[in-house]
Amino acid sequence: YIRRGRWIGPAPEERPMARMARNIDIDEEGRYHLRGQVAGPKGYYPLQQKENAEQLISIIQRFTGLYFCDVVSLVILGTHYHLICLFQAFRELSRETLLELAQAFYPGSYRPYLKWGPADWERFNRRLFNVSELMRNIQQEFAHWFNKGNNRKGPFWAGRFQSGPSDNLLETAYYVELNSVRAGLARLPEKWRYSSTWMRKHGQDDWLMPLVELLDCDDADQARRLYWAGLYWTGTKSSKETDRLIPVEVAERMEKEQFPRGCFLQHNDSLMRGGKIGSREVIEAELRALREKGIYKRRRHPIPCGVGNLYAVRATRKSYFRL
Repeated sequence: YIRRGRWIGPAPEERPMARMARNIDIDEEGRYHLRGQVAGPKGYYPLQQKENAEQLISIIQRFTGLYFCDVVSLVILGTHYHLICLFQAFRELSRETLLELAQAFYPGSYRPYLKWGPADWERFNRRLFNVSELMRNIQQEFAHWFNKGNNRKGPFWAGRFQSGPSDNLLETAYYVELNSVRAGLARLPEKWRYSSTWMRKHGQDDWLMPLVELLDCDDADQARRLYWAGLYWTGTKSSKETDRLIPVEVAERMEKEQFPRGCFLQHNDSLMRGGKIGSREVIEAELRALREKGIYKRRRHPIPCGVGNLYAVRATRKSYFRL
């Protein structure tokens, strides 16, 4: 674009549009499927290196412990990572709680909170419920660590992180946790060390959302069995031709180990398509809330899953259960 014989930049219609602001309402509970992509050429897999993957997990664990959120699942792959978080709705915290968290955010000699006024403390309070602030901390911290250790400069991440809402946490978690299998990095999801499934299998999941909460099940043992059987059967289904799968016979063996009498014919369809899963009382309350919102006008009764004492919001088109 030339004006009066001088180049002043691209024409207005050719200039890139400003980034669209993320629509994040911290006053409501937030369920997020998050993804960070590494910047680099094809074949560049820095996150597959043990030191890098473990450092990223450590950073994720540290910051999610400071924000008011629960980690549902995560997986670190070669060029990117997936993270599912459930954020609490915003609430005002006491100054004592905020001071403890500020000290945890700034553990060194740099203590900006000593000079904060009321407006600064209010901003910090709101920050603790904001997923964008969480991701900024995670990605900046890792990029700084990686660049320092590799004597490099420049961006490590390819642009902003990607974020999408998750209406069904369990279904989204299964998708995330099966990434290593689909990509051919591991035959079974719990064999991939840099994942929440590996942590759950090896008893290192005390910082993750408990399975009883993820599956809305009061019985911890029942929740564990449902989780693993449902995960394996989900892994037998592909979304595209290049996907690697969990063999059906392996899923059948997992089902028999978790449920000796057998409960799935093909896969856990209610867990995937039944909406919310839980006890009869929990699902009855969910249905009442859905009717009040006008989503369901007639349905009043929970749908039995055929497994234990669990019920679903929605009926599936075809029953996959042996009662």
